[in-house]
Amino acid sequence: MSVLLEIPDGDPYWLSPDLWTVPGLDPEGAPGTPVAGKTCYLWARVTNNGSSAVENATVRFYWANPSVGFNHTTANLVGTSFVSLGPGETKDVLCLTPWVPEYVNEGHECILGEAFHTSLDPLPASPEFNVSIDRHVAQRNISVVREFQGMFQMAFEVHNPERKARKFNIMARQDDLGRIKNLIRHLGPELELPPGQGKAFNFRFGTSPCPKEEEIKDAKELIKGIELKPNQRVGLTLVGAIKGGPSIIHIEQKVEDRIIGGLSVLVLPERTLGKKDKIGGKES
Repeated sequence: MSVLLEIPDGDPYWLSPDLWTVPGLDPEGAPGTPVAGKTCYLWARVTNNGSSAVENATVRFYWANPSVGFNHTTANLVGTSFVSLGPGETKDVLCLTPWVPEYVNEGHECILGEAFHTSLDPLPASPEFNVSIDRHVAQRNISVVREFQGMFQMAFEVHNPERKARKFNIMARQDDLGRIKNLIRHLGPELELPPGQGKAFNFRFGTSPCPKEEEIKDAKELIKGIELKPNQRVGLTLVGAIKGGPSIIHIEQKVEDRIIGGLSVLVLPERTLGKKDKIGGKES
């Protein structure tokens, strides 16, 4: 007899389709992209893969700035809900505490959820989320940005959540749009990707949140061996070129060749949405 609670991961693991947001005052409304300064609700789809029922399992909801690494001490708790599940049962769980995304990073933020029972299915004894290996926790770390004159940019943080100094490699790569097909429905009814897929290229990392042309030329294609002290955070900006349509780019944080964190950027062509639509906290 066992209780095995899970919020499934995505592919890559930080793109879980079982975490989503509902902007507005109605938590039962349509899923969509959070807007900075506006009320939003968080949802998680939780499954009990065990052979025993569980009463009042805990589901916690968090948000964090766009980052390729964080833990319980740097993420921000939004609220806590409870769910009862029979063996093999799945339920959608609402965070009853509304969330108002901040204007930091133009409203781009990561959401996390974790499901557990303190005695029947406890969390690992660690401050880390360990999303890729811990079934209790899932993460949705995707931002939607718009190209401008064939270019795009995304500001994010690199965080060392360990208690010792570590060196990291930061890189970016384009992926097939098919990887996020299960996420599109959660990004808003107004978001319809045009047919085809664009090509993203000339990725560069800089330290300015809004780099100028000369700073872009000096930016690095790969951040290799950046050393961070315990719990240190460093801001970076990914800049790239794009043509031909929408593209999905993954930013990966690695220790040597092992991925330990990541976030994704969906880049839309300039004219994908109407003039009154809002993406990532900005009116287009």
